[in-house]
Amino acid sequence: MHADRATYRVTEGVAEIRMTRPDAGNAIDPAMVEALDAAIRTAETDDTVRCVLLTADGPAFCVGGDLRFFRSHLDALPEHLDSMISTWHRSALRRLSALPVPVVAAARGGVGGGGLGLLWGADVVVLADDAKLATGFTRLGMTGDGGSSWYLPRLVGLRRAQDLMLRSTPVGAAEALECGLVSRVVPGAELEDTGWALAREFAAGPTWAYGGIKQLLRDSGDRTHADQLMAEYELMRAGAGRADVREGITAFAERRAPEFDGR
Repeated sequence: MHADRATYRVTEGVAEIRMTRPDAGNAIDPAMVEALDAAIRTAETDDTVRCVLLTADGPAFCVGGDLRFFRSHLDALPEHLDSMISTWHRSALRRLSALPVPVVAAARGGVGGGGLGLLWGADVVVLADDAKLATGFTRLGMTGDGGSSWYLPRLVGLRRAQDLMLRSTPVGAAEALECGLVSRVVPGAELEDTGWALAREFAAGPTWAYGGIKQLLRDSGDRTHADQLMAEYELMRAGAGRADVREGITAFAERRAPEFDGR
């Protein structure tokens, strides 16, 4: 893993993936793609992880693609984009959205371009009140990556998605919350604490149930109502004998807080 791009550490069941390129706005270059992909792969196979927290050093979460890198490689840009976006889409972002544990993103400052894919792949997104989101692709003559063309119509509707992508319209934190792009907005000084509090809450929760809910929500768009009801039935039946279900029911009956171990 490139420590000058991203770091990975596990604390009390929370895997923090932190981008560490603040002087470049945590822009995405080949090394950043490799570092984030490696970190997500590690979280995917780490049995001690019960939540993933995405954070970043510096005033910007991730400004998107590294334009300085692109400019210095214009003659070979198709080859570089092919390599970068292929890994970004087929591995990093796909694995992030499919993680069987909750993913929390805590973002401040600028979030743009392909970097938005990290927010779209999270289950809970906390923004600092100074944050600003923008696709930005059409200003570069590009169509865009990171999954924005899939997530935006589902999050905000087609008309709003068209405005955000065709015109690269920037969105401030308050508007992002109002239109459903993010989960909550907090003062910048509270961002890290809020992100960690949510991550610890998830890490102490019923991990298998969280994973099942994520799967149900992710697959619901491709199913009929009847098929979704059957999928819910199958997961409820599969989970009925799990230790967390036994603990949850017992704790509720005893009027105490449950102590889930993720099993």
